[in-house]
Amino acid sequence: MEDLIEKHMGLVLYVVNRFNPKNHTEKDAYIQAGRIGLWKALTKFSEKGGSKFAPYAWNPIRWEIIKEIRLSKKSDETTNLNDDWAGNYVADSESSFWECVPSTLTPLEDKVIQLRLEGYNFQEIASQLSCNRSRIRKIFNSAVEKIRVTNE
Repeated sequence: MEDLIEKHMGLVLYVVNRFNPKNHTEKDAYIQAGRIGLWKALTKFSEKGGSKFAPYAWNPIRWEIIKEIRLSKKSDETTNLNDDWAGNYVADSESSFWECVPSTLTPLEDKVIQLRLEGYNFQEIASQLSCNRSRIRKIFNSAVEKIRVTNE
């Protein structure tokens, strides 16, 4: 299955680029979502229908990317992080910021925050912690909210 996914990554990249990602992080998130769509298409595709794979896979790839866009917009609205806070969080992670981390963070929330600081995306964290991506996103948002309340 992995070799088929790699074989069709060009299609995923083509669909991702049609969405005009703003930065590398956004592009990586779209590629991950596109890979999920490609995997779904591969598991459901049947050559008996007489269609070719690429046109068949186009919509599942596209819809997974759209779901990722909607989730990220919803996440942005609910967490309402401003750029200054996020920049300080990443740039100053080893100094005073960690002094303000609340003791109410669960070990899982702390682990998710640390992995995000190391540059992992939600999908990668989910696979490391044996959860799904949406669960990791909720854990991250909960931790960020606790940190924000503590810092106010």
